[in-house]
Amino acid sequence: MKPPSIFNLFKKILDINSSKSKHIKKLISSGVKIVDINSVYIEDSVEILPGSVILPSTFLLGDTKIESDSIIGPNTTISNSKIGKGSKVLYSIITDSNIGNDNKIGPFTYVRESTFTDSNVQLGNFVEVKTSNIGKESKSKHLAYIGDVRLENNVNIGAGTVVANFDGKIKHETSIKENVFIGSNSTIISPVIINSNSVVGAGSVVTKNVLSKETVVGNPARKLRK
Repeated sequence: MKPPSIFNLFKKILDINSSKSKHIKKLISSGVKIVDINSVYIEDSVEILPGSVILPSTFLLGDTKIESDSIIGPNTTISNSKIGKGSKVLYSIITDSNIGNDNKIGPFTYVRESTFTDSNVQLGNFVEVKTSNIGKESKSKHLAYIGDVRLENNVNIGAGTVVANFDGKIKHETSIKENVFIGSNSTIISPVIINSNSVVGAGSVVTKNVLSKETVVGNPARKLRK
């Protein structure tokens, strides 16, 4: 059985030799701070702008660009991705994605293919994101899976939330509009639309669209009566 793509990344890393490339020396002379050149691997194709800091045990691969004033690592792998200005990526893996300015990623976050984040996004410990767009000021700080989601500005994804995007045959998309609050341990069964300024109560299972300014709770989630 063919191993997942992430294992292929680490196979490349095993080919590191003891000599440090001219590329790393060029980065340092341009104003990039590399804390420990003996523990990092940076391919020649990687672009890092001045003012960024690369911490130990960091691997930067492929068509990757790190904008200025970013902090990457330690123990981080980024492949074929762009990291925006002033962003921090800690103990995380990012592949084939575009991270916006002033993001906070990690620790232990896995950002997978075709994910795009806007500015001031926070993705925390044990959060996995795949093929999703995440708007400004939105956050998911703990223990969540966000797959095939169009998530607008200022959305809170509570701990333990899962977007169930796969029905066994097809992967479906979900849309979460601005200013939505998703309570902890919620399950969102795609495809649904959760409209703006609504609230999904903790532990809810969302199987139908949620109206704007509506609060839903329960399994299946229903409108909360006053």
